[in-house]
Amino acid sequence: MTKRRTDLELLVVGLSAFVANAIMAYLVVFRLNLFLTDAMARTRSAWQVFFSGEPKLANVGFVWAPLPTLLQLPFVLIPPLRYKGLSGNLVTVLAGAASAMLVALFLRRTKLPALLRWLMVAAFVLNPMVIFYSSNGMSEMVVILFVLAATYLYIRWHETGLWTYLAGAGAATGAAFLARYDALFVAVALTMAIGLEALVRRPDRPRFSESSVLMFGAPVAYIVALWIASNWAIMGDPLFFARSIYSNAGQIGYQLTIYTNLVPLKGNLSASLQASLLEAWNLFPAFILFSAALLLLLVSRGAWHWLGVLAIAWSLTLFSAANVYAGQSALFLRYFITAIPMAFVLAVGILQQFDQWQIPVALALLVVLVVSGFSSAQAMRRHTEWGQWNDVFVEELLSGQPNTKWQEEQDLADYINKQTTGRVLVDDFEGYRVIFFSGRPERFLTPADSTFNETLHDPAGRVDYIMVSEPILEGQLNAVNKAFPTLYTLGGSWVKLEKTAFRWKLYQVIGSPSQLPATNAAAQPSSP
Repeated sequence: MTKRRTDLELLVVGLSAFVANAIMAYLVVFRLNLFLTDAMARTRSAWQVFFSGEPKLANVGFVWAPLPTLLQLPFVLIPPLRYKGLSGNLVTVLAGAASAMLVALFLRRTKLPALLRWLMVAAFVLNPMVIFYSSNGMSEMVVILFVLAATYLYIRWHETGLWTYLAGAGAATGAAFLARYDALFVAVALTMAIGLEALVRRPDRPRFSESSVLMFGAPVAYIVALWIASNWAIMGDPLFFARSIYSNAGQIGYQLTIYTNLVPLKGNLSASLQASLLEAWNLFPAFILFSAALLLLLVSRGAWHWLGVLAIAWSLTLFSAANVYAGQSALFLRYFITAIPMAFVLAVGILQQFDQWQIPVALALLVVLVVSGFSSAQAMRRHTEWGQWNDVFVEELLSGQPNTKWQEEQDLADYINKQTTGRVLVDDFEGYRVIFFSGRPERFLTPADSTFNETLHDPAGRVDYIMVSEPILEGQLNAVNKAFPTLYTLGGSWVKLEKTAFRWKLYQVIGSPSQLPATNAAAQPSSP
């Protein structure tokens, strides 16, 4: 096959995946009315960079990994893409299409006929979990894209020995870290794999191993250091993203009250590993099966460089297990989504161990991949975590009935837009949904604004309204609740109740609080 034909093949794969993902994005937004919590928060943060009361890049936030929000910035400048937060959906559509192209690149390293390769790519693109996260505005496909890129570049370095591939793998791994902090385990796995392989190649020259690790590690270290320095310079804490009250560490307390099954896993390594492996198995059995098969083939044939790929494939799953063990994370299904693309990569590793039997082996692998896709759908239906909507997506896709979960927030946003004037004080840690549905971030004063603390201390004359949530679960982290702990339940002489919606109350500020709150909460722009 000529280079021109293979490039055309990649283009067709990318365009086909883009169309499939775009159609699903249309269904998710306009037919199923599905808006995921983290996706809404990121899109709201991207809006606030340009359209808030204080436009600035820092509105991207310093809690969650910033890259999925940063990628939206060019798109939010296009008015139609601000409608219903379509900029976020477009980022995942593009990331999913690019990931499909990388899967096609991996499969090109086999001797399979084009039709069989296309069928395997289709099994990836049409996997229920993959196509949902390639359309819903979440961060998962962005991290998958860069982990696949880092893995591919690592394999190319193994084949060619060119240093440019190492630097590229380092840059891709750094980008994966900026998409999800889980990628730190990918960096560790790649560092060990590169160092050991370089040592085996040149056992008489340890400097070769050192320089190989540095070539890969320098971009990763620079990107991580830049993020830490940004947190330190702006938020006053170099690890603000890891230990602020809005981080995973800060939120896990109320999550444990909801997901009580996590309590016995904390501090229990074997139980945490078992639970994580079970999640990966239920989501995509091919990942476990292919890992075991490839490991056996590598041991019997001595193709040791694929051990590095195995380490990369398992790094994110083991990161989730480590987080569960440390009591820092829930067992959300999406945390294990990388098992799906990495299973396709491992399938390539298996096929490369066969010279004469690639087609029958590939057909068997394809059957396992397709069957595992049905397992993905079943796992999505069983996971009923609030705000994740994996189960809701499958059920609504089958029934055609739209989601109504956020109707109260939408009604409150419409009320603020049509029935009020002036600015609304709100902690966007919870209030991002109302801001998102309003489409007018400039109406809201949030922790990202420099005057938030001052206004929270005495709202009179500074804002016209104040939004407060029910002080339970995540509401306990709400800065307004911390400043006025009885405002939601008792109100006050300095406010007038304007509207109640679900767990929210909107008060009109009519005076100064009789007892000013003693609050010293630092402004904490946040976005999942």
